Amino acid sequence: MVARHRSLRTILVVLALAASACATAEASARPAETTTVAVAPTTAGLSTTTSTSTSTTTAAPTTTTIPNPHETLTAIARSSITSLVAYDGPYGDPIALPFGVPNPHQFGGPLTLMITEGARDDDWVKVQLPIRPNGTEAWIPTSDYRIRSTVVHAEVNLTTTSVKLFSNGELIQESQAAIGAQKTPTPLGTFYVAAKRRNPPAEAHLGTWALVLSGYSETLPTFSGGLPVIAIHGSNDPDRVLGRALSNGCVRVANDVIQFLAENMPLGAPVIVSA
Repeated sequence: MVARHRSLRTILVVLALAASACATAEASARPAETTTVAVAPTTAGLSTTTSTSTSTTTAAPTTTTIPNPHETLTAIARSSITSLVAYDGPYGDPIALPFGVPNPHQFGGPLTLMITEGARDDDWVKVQLPIRPNGTEAWIPTSDYRIRSTVVHAEVNLTTTSVKLFSNGELIQESQAAIGAQKTPTPLGTFYVAAKRRNPPAEAHLGTWALVLSGYSETLPTFSGGLPVIAIHGSNDPDRVLGRALSNGCVRVANDVIQFLAENMPLGAPVIVSA
């Protein structure tokens, strides 16, 4: 009986060990439990896409100033300038003048030149000089001058013996005129008003005013002891002279016409003489 009991005890131990081994094996076979931790959402490090309306900026239109074809720039010498000095180019050398041109002009008013090339803000501009030969051009520094402009010009037609005055391209005055005789013709070309002179009573035959031009007679070397400068002036006998070619080269008009021209043509205004 004792031996049998021992055998039973041995069997029970074996069974217990086997059961323990099975439990261990089952535990190893089951997947490990996982613990889920709730984490508050965060935007740190995240790339987000924001949809916004696209703002289109339209550049302001570029405005271009179209030059007025009727505008002429003029240069009026400052009071510090005593006489004309002109140059052969911008920052060039002074040119030799055939005679001195003072400031003020010998017939009154500041020395004025008509600009033929260049803009208002340029350091240098090309101008027509009131010297011989007619139409001579050279350069001047704008620092010595005040730059102005005019939209007024006159046209003298030798064939029709007429003078027309335009403002901004619009005809504002037209008159008959006397012109240079065959031997002393009025020179052709584009000139400008270089001076305006109110004539004294002793020169009543020249009318009330004379608009002295930048041009000179091309046939007379001198006139009355001086240079043969061309002018548009009045007349004390318009009925006898208007429409005829009889002057020494000047253009004569009635006194009321020269008064109108003197009041409406500034210094530097172009005068175009054609045939």
